[in-house]
Amino acid sequence: MPRSALAEDGYLHYMPRVSQTHCVEELAELRREFEQLEPDEYAPPGVNRFRRYGNGVILPWQDTHEGHWLPIVKDGAGHGRAGYDQGGNNPDHANIRYFHALSDAVKNNRVLLDLIDEDFSLTFWQHPGQPLPIYFGVHFVKLTSASSDQPGISSPNFFHQDGEPFTFAHLIYRSSNMTGGINFIGHPEIRNMLFEDARSSQIWAEFTLSEPLDSFAVHDPKVSHYISPIKKLDDASPGVCERCIVLVDFSPTIQRI
Repeated sequence: MPRSALAEDGYLHYMPRVSQTHCVEELAELRREFEQLEPDEYAPPGVNRFRRYGNGVILPWQDTHEGHWLPIVKDGAGHGRAGYDQGGNNPDHANIRYFHALSDAVKNNRVLLDLIDEDFSLTFWQHPGQPLPIYFGVHFVKLTSASSDQPGISSPNFFHQDGEPFTFAHLIYRSSNMTGGINFIGHPEIRNMLFEDARSSQIWAEFTLSEPLDSFAVHDPKVSHYISPIKKLDDASPGVCERCIVLVDFSPTIQRI
């Protein structure tokens, strides 16, 4: 079972159930959202990264685990924003970041909602008998590369842990004319270590998400993970290559007095 495999190994490479039932138009709607993504304002120059974000809560005691989206906030220019805070788990960004918010249309997309629901069904929690709302975050992240010397780079660009207990990654689109975008799963002890500095014995798995909705999950305390930069494979061919991914993470909420 996928849930037991995730609990046992700390990671899972799989195809979600929605991959067998999704509507072509609904998947195309997700693609259109990626076409509208704004540049990641928190990224250093030259990393060719674009993103939007949305967040909400799931009420696990309800019969259905429907996600309830949290309201967005407006910036000084009137743009909708959603705040994302990893605490000290991302050395690149120690403070809260306010990304451009996901569109209302994509928040109602059936494929996305089914992915969130299935992802949550694969999670497990320390105190299931006293449930509190579960926070979820949804990142739409696009990496692009216009030439082999202009890579698209994820953040952070080394083995890391996210801080959220569970993170799920779902490929929406990957250009054929590109290399890289390889996922590596490693021992937690190589957190914050560059890929080239890690020993092969510390890297437990290597795979590439290659077709729409190809997915992986990590149980954050048990593993670290890294995604290699993408690069255009043939500079003579026209266009820009890209990798479009939906990330869904889950965290417990707590009472703070």
